[in-house]
Amino acid sequence: MLGWHISLLRQQGQTRSQPATLETNPGVRLAVWQTGISGLDWLDELATAEQIVKLGGNGYPIRYTGLASELLTRIGNSPPAARTTWSHDPGDILTDGWAGKTTINESELALCAPDEWLIVEAWDES
Repeated sequence: MLGWHISLLRQQGQTRSQPATLETNPGVRLAVWQTGISGLDWLDELATAEQIVKLGGNGYPIRYTGLASELLTRIGNSPPAARTTWSHDPGDILTDGWAGKTTINESELALCAPDEWLIVEAWDES
């Protein structure tokens, strides 16, 4: 299957007033969704416009960081390019961490300050 497994995460600890780095430990997951091959287009557009920062990575994962005020407005009730029904290949190994559907943690989202720096992690599913 071609596509991405994307998570929106808080930073672990109290360092949320600074942009994340590739080495920043992720904290609580705010949302998770699966997309097709073009599922990172919206993130790359925001990074090109300097509204978020692309931290890099090789697809295992690729990371971005951005302010909650930029990211949460785009997530809403349905993250960009989110698949309604997740798919997987017969040989895939699915663990307990695999949600199988788009999930948004509304109670955690409500705790985010607009000036908090979040992490977006995108795992290549090809």
